[in-house]
Amino acid sequence: MSYHKAKASLERAREIEQSSSSVMLAFKRDLAAALSKIDLDRRLTEEGKQEAKAEVRQKHAIEFLQKSHTMKQEYVANIRKAIREAEKVLYAPPRKPDATKLGRFEDALRSLKTELMFATSQRSALEKLRGFIDKLDDPYLAKRVRDDFADIAPKLLAAPGDGTIAKGDIKVSVRAELGEMYDNLLKPYQTEDFRGAGEVLEIAQMLAEDSRIHRSPIVNDAAKEAFGEEYARYINDTESFFAEHPEHTPEPFIDEEGELARQTAEDIAWIYKDDENPTLNVGAGGGDAE
Repeated sequence: MSYHKAKASLERAREIEQSSSSVMLAFKRDLAAALSKIDLDRRLTEEGKQEAKAEVRQKHAIEFLQKSHTMKQEYVANIRKAIREAEKVLYAPPRKPDATKLGRFEDALRSLKTELMFATSQRSALEKLRGFIDKLDDPYLAKRVRDDFADIAPKLLAAPGDGTIAKGDIKVSVRAELGEMYDNLLKPYQTEDFRGAGEVLEIAQMLAEDSRIHRSPIVNDAAKEAFGEEYARYINDTESFFAEHPEHTPEPFIDEEGELARQTAEDIAWIYKDDENPTLNVGAGGGDAE
């Protein structure tokens, strides 16, 4: 399912980010070994050794930037995929119920709106609305009520009252009660996958705002020590380096799924629960997925 794709993509992005230190350490060790080999080479003069070391540092620096470049491309690709797959879960429309059930609901909703207009108090209006919501058993219908809240709420607030109702020993705001109803309308139908997709989307969007893979000051300091400021300043801006030195540009990272967002029946699954199918509803608009 899309949630599991989103979660896997986010986890892969995190793995890439967390591998920054180990990648730097591996390059630093290889560089140290190469420099040590030059020091032990008796055929080279001191001047020759310095020239050889400069060439080795440059070679390792460019290879590190190439590695960082493809790491970042994979990192960004996985963040984008996590966002895309999470949004499929969060924004997929619920399946429309059959015409008979929908017709009865529409009649009941119109009656509710009329009753709210003639309610004798805000308390009675609130109770009517709560009773109507409590009888809902379908995510599509719950979403319809939520979408209509901008029309429903003013009718209730226009009923006689001071804007508060007694709740136990305290008085609470009618507006606050309405806001809570609105926020909770779809929660009874949400699965763990839906809530998980929301968490993935929040984290992925945050990461998308800062796509650096070398975040640790330790890694940045190690790059300066190993390669010099000339190359270290590009470790989180490899695009600029390869724009200046296109001859060193590495092969781009290719996502195994490419850039196409392949839509399947599973991808458009509505993962809100209902009584008939507690797992998911497939498709939208009342039609079955082919």
